[in-house]
Amino acid sequence: MYTLGIIEESLVEKNALDKLKPYLFSQRLEEVLTDEYPLWHVNEYHVPRKEIEEFLPILTESVKYNYYIHAFSDEDLIIILNKRYFRISREKDHSWDAMIEYGVSIGVERHYLESVPLFV
Repeated sequence: MYTLGIIEESLVEKNALDKLKPYLFSQRLEEVLTDEYPLWHVNEYHVPRKEIEEFLPILTESVKYNYYIHAFSDEDLIIILNKRYFRISREKDHSWDAMIEYGVSIGVERHYLESVPLFV
């Protein structure tokens, strides 16, 4: 099972979430006064391992350039960026390097990518 965290405001089009509705576990509101969207809708989804792959192409097309989406299981971490996703180790190691460099190249701040949380 993957825990998938998506901030609705990080998406170009929210209709990408329609297919994920059956997996919605919770939603919370978070105030981020320094962001262009000061109120975030943070959604947590629980997606079976065998089904996560079908959502990755949809999410890579939907996430804005300067945001990321993450999903994690007991075994690995998936970072979804605009046009690409990376399956990496849960613990920061060399497998994170290409993801960090790509993310920075599309406008995600390095410090966010260097410390991806294993929670939503």
